[in-house]
Amino acid sequence: MQDVLVIGAGLAGLTAARVLTRAGRRVRVLESGAEVGGRVRSRQLEGFTLDAGFQVLFTAYPAVRRQLNLEALDLVPIPPAAVVRRGARADVLGDPIRDPASLVSSVTTRVLPLPDKLRVAKLAAQLRTPPIHALLNGPDESTQDYLRRHGFSEAALDRFFRPFFGGVFLRRDLSTSARLFRYYFRMLMDGQIAVPRAGMGQIPAQLAQGVDVTLGVRVTRLTAHPDMVSVATTAGDLEARNVIVATDPNTAQTLLGGNIARGSLGSAYLHYAAPHPIDPQPRLLLNAEAGWINNAHWISQAVPGRAPEGQHLLIATVLGRQEVGDDELDAQVRAELVVWYGEADARTLRTLHIERIEHAQYPQSAGYAAHLSGHATALPGVLLASELTSMSGIQGAMESGEKAAAIVLGDLAAMSRPRGS
Repeated sequence: MQDVLVIGAGLAGLTAARVLTRAGRRVRVLESGAEVGGRVRSRQLEGFTLDAGFQVLFTAYPAVRRQLNLEALDLVPIPPAAVVRRGARADVLGDPIRDPASLVSSVTTRVLPLPDKLRVAKLAAQLRTPPIHALLNGPDESTQDYLRRHGFSEAALDRFFRPFFGGVFLRRDLSTSARLFRYYFRMLMDGQIAVPRAGMGQIPAQLAQGVDVTLGVRVTRLTAHPDMVSVATTAGDLEARNVIVATDPNTAQTLLGGNIARGSLGSAYLHYAAPHPIDPQPRLLLNAEAGWINNAHWISQAVPGRAPEGQHLLIATVLGRQEVGDDELDAQVRAELVVWYGEADARTLRTLHIERIEHAQYPQSAGYAAHLSGHATALPGVLLASELTSMSGIQGAMESGEKAAAIVLGDLAAMSRPRGS
């Protein structure tokens, strides 16, 4: 009998297993898929390194700093700036202190009016002072209402905040909780945006080191008994004193019952190979106009080695559009890239891979935190480790895994750690 069985080898499950294993518990992780990582994974295709979607790591995440060896991940920082695209026009907006090359454009561009630039500086000063977790507390409202209340113009919302935070929250309408906006704004100030040189899959690979993980085994049923939990799987029945369910929300709901799923936001990612450097820009590209592309990134310009010698890699993010076929999706994105780069250059782009992620996040509108799931479940001895207990993303998943492990261990200090800290 295992001390703990963890169902799911995503970031939440791996973090829980890592903490428990290091505490001396006998832990086994069961993963139905062929690899660890859940939505955080990488693949090799024709010599290109492709992440599952467009993902980055905020190095200021508190759970990341506790659980990961950042130096061993060989992180490559992404410039703390963005290029606002309005058709063929491109304006750089950035942090002149951390990205000196963006200074002239950031100061002179009119894509963001001067009063809005001053408001950004004022907002940064306000949000830098409180404890990190405090930014997730207090009265809530939509990010759009919060920004308008702070005086930001509609031009600032449309040209910068919608496309930039649309990429973070996977919706451009800025209906996401202002608490989360404040939290991520602070993360941007406190650390770097970076990616492992060898791909985001290096993150779960590091978490899995020293952890007993069995791949290709699906759990079909949980049965709680007074002193243990029976786990029915496709590889036979198992028993454990405790079980941590760390699967996707729909699977967790099936195993645990009740109504814990919170809906899904989907997205699509189009990976294009180019035979020559169409755009030397290593910064994130934001589409300030209505269209299919929300943001794009020449990842090979920012991270050497992501493309084979003499090749270049572009990732374009499309929000929603799950009902649209791949051919139409590709055609619409290419039409916008023609406007950005001209027909001759856009024609040289080769569609390498189109990835659709049906559940990339769950909606986190104003007031969402009041409906977060707890770690306890209706089944004695069974706990939930999921971003559903905190926030959607890397911090939420890892933090939830830490807390589920803390409950098993009776670690009061970790159990009482505020959300987001």
